Amino acid sequence: MIIIKAQEKFLTFDGDSATALMLVNDLRESYQANGMEMPKMLSDFVFNIEVALQDAGILNEWFEVQA
Repeated sequence: MIIIKAQEKFLTFDGDSATALMLVNDLRESYQANGMEMPKMLSDFVFNIEVALQDAGILNEWFEVQA
């Protein structure tokens, strides 16, 4: 199990890579489905999780899941 840690100001994530991926996807889909733009702090938090997933080898340089 790969543990992912990320934070942005008052937001912190510390969990496994599957949960991190699910959180990122759910947040993006939720805002897109409602036609809303994600607040900057939340967007930065999601980006930090994606970078941590990249560093762990889960996502490639285009933020896509590695095959």
